[in-house]
This record gives sequence, structure tokens and C-alpha cells, in this order.
Amino acid sequence: MSLTLSSPELIQTLVNEINHSAACLASNGTFASDISRRTLIATAEKLVLATRSPEENIFAIAQQPAQNAALRCAIALGIPSELAVDGSPRSVDELAVATGAEKTLLARILRACASTSLMIETSEHHYAHNSVSRTLLSPTNRALLTLMYDYNGRGVLALPEFLKSRHWCDAGSYTDCAFMLGSRTELPMWEYRDQDEDCKRIFDLGMQSEIVASLSTGKPSGPFPFGEELALGEHRREEEPVTIVDIGGGRGQALEQIRADHPELTGRFVLMDLAPVIDSAVAAGLPSWIEPVAGSFFDPLPIQGARAYFIRRVMHNWDDKACRIILRNTAAAMEPSFSRLLITDMVVDDVGAVREMAWEDLNMMTIGGVERTERQWRELLDECGLRAHKIWRNSAIEHAIIDARLK
Repeated sequence: MSLTLSSPELIQTLVNEINHSAACLASNGTFASDISRRTLIATAEKLVLATRSPEENIFAIAQQPAQNAALRCAIALGIPSELAVDGSPRSVDELAVATGAEKTLLARILRACASTSLMIETSEHHYAHNSVSRTLLSPTNRALLTLMYDYNGRGVLALPEFLKSRHWCDAGSYTDCAFMLGSRTELPMWEYRDQDEDCKRIFDLGMQSEIVASLSTGKPSGPFPFGEELALGEHRREEEPVTIVDIGGGRGQALEQIRADHPELTGRFVLMDLAPVIDSAVAAGLPSWIEPVAGSFFDPLPIQGARAYFIRRVMHNWDDKACRIILRNTAAAMEPSFSRLLITDMVVDDVGAVREMAWEDLNMMTIGGVERTERQWRELLDECGLRAHKIWRNSAIEHAIIDARLK
């Protein structure tokens, strides 16, 4: 393998930038902003790439499926729960007894985990928690990573074969996608989830993960100032207007977060989803101030003239054809000069997209979805009689909120 560095001319500059960033750390080891922290991460990664040879870089990328497999094996064996929480080491012999795994096999898996800093190898055949492995003590985090490996992973691995079968002409659709090929099923993702109890349980638990929540910083409801922007003021209708309709809102978690973060909001709060989802939300104890309404966003909306229609982490699941139906149905329900559509989703930079977003777009491609660029969002909205009034975002890798109005 060549030892020629990929970008030797950049190394000293990157080292200087890292030293400068480190000098800006507060005495308690915190950054002034998350942007400065992410800048340091990006610079450190560039330094690694510059210092490796080109062959080492491409080989490191190709090895990532093995890293993911080691993580999935550790979760399946229950290793995070068997390691001592206080960080003291446990031997492979002890862990083999606790998990029922053959110790030589287990040692190989643990070695692979430690080699990528998933845990600490304190001495030969002894392992302990670190800050990374401790995140796996959370059942929701374990569920999310299991979902990504067991279900999303099947689609990702099948993606080259699937796209080749379509002569690299299109990415498929919700009802004809790489996930279906990889899972050997005739069911699209959501129908597959609903008929597979293990998948449904893992999905529901994984969506509660702090990893998902961390994609929106600040208040749990995201960067949009609901209280300031959705103040009702004078309204000509005699009845109390609807402040928010959460379209496809599941069990109402987003509405609860919004009300908790913005208690000044008045008016009615409506949760709209398919009838089985609404029934489940009510059975789970939906707050009395949330009005449940059964309906599909592929049909005309039952609530007209609301102040805001809210679609949260939904649109990226669908291709443009399906999204046009959703957007046109919503636009038809909106009242000019009063209603607005709020879309919480990823907005990928038109140029220089960050790695996380580019990879997430391929994940969504496997089920027929898309992570859209700002240009794609604006064009899609325009086709459906809407315009992007403002995009509220904290950073390039977090969920943004698109504030759209009727044209």
C-alpha cells in the first residue's frame, strides 16, 4: 500500500487550525457555539484524510460495514448492559458467561468494537465502558441503531443492485424500492413495518431516541418561534380558530412539545393521522386539549383555514409525485393571508452538502424517499401553489423548518 500522503500541503494548515480551535475552548472544556465545535470536527477529519494515503482512505471507507456489524453484534449480545457502569473492566470469560457466547468468538467481536473506540480494551481480554458505549445503555438508542442495521441496512446493501436493474435511470418509488429488494418482500417500508411486530416495536422505540432528538437543537420543538409567529390576533371568525393542525403527527408528541415550549399560544390544537394511529394515540392518553381527527394527507384535509399546518419529518419519506399530492391538499385547505404551512425536514445545502445529509439521502432513497436541497424544496413548493417564505435552521445537519405560504 502506498505511503504517499493524500494532501501533504494541507497538513500544517489544518494542524494550525486545530490548535487555534483548541485555544478557544473555555476553561470547562466547552465551545462558545456548536458551530465552532462542528468546525473543529470537520477540520480534524480533514487532517486524517490528508495524512492517510489515498489507498488508506478508500480502504477505510470500504471497511465501514464491518464496523457496523461489530456494533450490531454488541447490541444483540447485550454487551452494553453487561459492562460495569462505573467503568471498571470485565473479562471476556465473565462476559461469555453473562451472554452465553463462546469466548473465542466473543473476544473477536469485542476486539473489533474496541478497535473503533466503541469501548475500551483495558488489558488483554478485558473491556470497559467509554462515553460512546454508554450511549448504548439507552434502550431507545439501541433500538434506533438496530433499526438502521436490520432494516435500513438491507436497503442500503441492495441499492447498487436495485439501481443497476433500473439501468441507473431513476431511484424507484415508494412501492418499488431497494428496501423491498433487500428485504425480499413485496411490501413497501411502512406496510412492512405494520405487519412485522418486531420491526414495528423497534421503529416506535427507536424514534424516541435521543439521537433523533439531537437533530433539533435548542427547544425540543425546533428553531421556529411558534409563539411569536402564530399569534392569532384579530380573526374574523366567531368560533375559536385552529392554531395548528399536526398532519401525520403520530401520537401528538410534537404538539405537546410545542405547547410546553410556547405556553403563550392560544386556539385549538388538532392531531391528524390515519384512524388506527389516532385510536392508538387516544388509548395511550392523548391530552384533552388536543383534538384527534382521522384522515390521510393523500386526501383533502378535513380541517380548513387553520393558522398553521404542520408536517414534521414526513416529506422525506416520499418521492416528489407523492409530495405534490400532500402539498396540493394542504394548499387547498389554507386560507390566503392567514394560513401557513410549516415543514420540519432536512434542507441539504445546494453546494457542499455535509456528509451526514448526503448519506441520509441515500438511506431515504432505499424506501423511495428524498432528502431535498433548498433548491428542490423551493421548486417543489412552487409547483404546488406555495412559496418558501423563510427557512429556519440552526446548522447544516439539523432539521430545519420551512415556513411556506400560498403564492
